[in-house]
Amino acid sequence: MFYKKIISLLLFVVACVSLSCAELSYDFTLQDLEGRAVSLSDYKGKVVFLDFWATWCPPCRMSIPYVEKLAKKYKDNKNVVVLGINLQEDVETILDFLKKQKISYPILLSDKKVISNYKIRSIPAFFIIDKNGNIFNQYLGFAPGVDENWQKDIEKLLD
Repeated sequence: MFYKKIISLLLFVVACVSLSCAELSYDFTLQDLEGRAVSLSDYKGKVVFLDFWATWCPPCRMSIPYVEKLAKKYKDNKNVVVLGINLQEDVETILDFLKKQKISYPILLSDKKVISNYKIRSIPAFFIIDKNGNIFNQYLGFAPGVDENWQKDIEKLLD
């Protein structure tokens, strides 16, 4: 009996590794900085990179140039979307920050439901969503070099 449970567990783990055990992402509709509604489901069939951040967060500020570099790399690829999701700051503060940092990718205004659904406990938090709307990978926090992993994940999903 004990061995059957272990074998079942091992088979489940092997299945998860081969299928990636992707978790379905949570759809949302958030406002962009111009007041337009943007839904995650608008990008079904595309790889989506989500960056949860705030202007007051030092690691977020450090990650912004790397996210911008990623956005520029894929700006002409219609199969990849980079979205920043700001955590509940006012639009004026965000716009001022965007100008100074020269951020070109779309920024959305978060709400409590999205923060809860994505289990955001600390920022920055990055999610890579596959073309089927599943969370392929997530990265909590930032350190230089992690951007290479983001690109590897995106390239893997594009193949």
